[in-house]
Amino acid sequence: MRRLLLVIVTALLLGASSIWLMQQDSGYILFSLNNTTVEMTAWVGLLLFLLVIGIAVWLILLVRWLSDGGGLRQWWGSRRSERHANKTAQGLILFADHDWQKASEILAASAPKSSMPDVNLLFSARAAAENNQIDLAHELLEKLKESKPKASLLVDKTFAEILLREERFAEALALLQPIAQAKPEDRGVLRLLSDIYYLTNDWVALQKLLSDINRFKALNKVDFEELEIDVYANLLGDFTLNTEVTAQEQRDQVGDLWELIPKHLRHNAVLISKYFDALKLVNDADKLAVLAIKSINSRWNSDLVREFGEAETSTPEKHLMTAEKWLINHPEDPALLMTLGNLCCQLKFWGKARDYFSSAVKLNPTPTLLLKLANVLTEMGEHKESQNLYRQGLLLSIKTQDN
Repeated sequence: MRRLLLVIVTALLLGASSIWLMQQDSGYILFSLNNTTVEMTAWVGLLLFLLVIGIAVWLILLVRWLSDGGGLRQWWGSRRSERHANKTAQGLILFADHDWQKASEILAASAPKSSMPDVNLLFSARAAAENNQIDLAHELLEKLKESKPKASLLVDKTFAEILLREERFAEALALLQPIAQAKPEDRGVLRLLSDIYYLTNDWVALQKLLSDINRFKALNKVDFEELEIDVYANLLGDFTLNTEVTAQEQRDQVGDLWELIPKHLRHNAVLISKYFDALKLVNDADKLAVLAIKSINSRWNSDLVREFGEAETSTPEKHLMTAEKWLINHPEDPALLMTLGNLCCQLKFWGKARDYFSSAVKLNPTPTLLLKLANVLTEMGEHKESQNLYRQGLLLSIKTQDN
């Protein structure tokens, strides 16, 4: 506030002094041109002179500003850049709107003068690919690679993705494998390779890739675990008998497949079920039963209980005792009751088998249970009741098929 007051007082003093000086008789200036004369005081002449000098300096500065890089050219350049940026934005909006033809044309045409030509060419190529113009997409990507060599990795991955979409798996694989060897940490390449192996059912190759996918976090935790389960389930599911090797060698092969599975997945119900199927193929029921008991004790699973009951092992008495212990905590589980009935049938304990199957039928009558109970009654000589159950099972089966 004091500073402002000081400035005002100083300005007033200077103004008053200037007026006083101008009022003194300090001479005059006379301009004469032909018949025209102009007369003014020296002070007015001085003010006009200063004004003319000021205008001249301002004009010189204006001309310099318009002529150098920070002036007219910069303004014109910014206008032109804005126009090209608007073209790029228009192309990207069309891309987002799935107008592939126009998006590709506008982005490609504006690429040479765009401030982001690589973005223009990349999205133009993608739009062309979406429009089934694969050759044009390849041409645009090659143009991008030539103009910006550092973008070659991105170009190759983009074209591999296009080939993958077109189901040209061999070409995409040939393009990606050298990149994977040079840059094993590239998550985009790892995801593309996993997609190719998955779609071509190359589970062996995909299983070998899992460690890198996990190491470099190419997938989030949930997706990676789902992929792991799919891979190992298919490896087990693809196992077939080979008559050229011994039965023991085939059992060893199944065991080797199981050993490939990480320990944290060995309690997964899907994988255990697939493993059971493979063990059945090689007639290794004892190993199946041991694994089933261990898994069921860890986490109750009715499907595994059912599988356990269908395995014809060398020690059914021991397994019957184990299953009867489970009955304490799961007295109304139809799968467990059916398993107990199956084990009793293996031991020819027909009376107990009838009781277990009857209890299961009361809880969940199915054609399979009715058939098992009918077979037990046949073994016990109760043919009339057995025939009645066969009839009920047949009718229920027909009704189920109709639904």
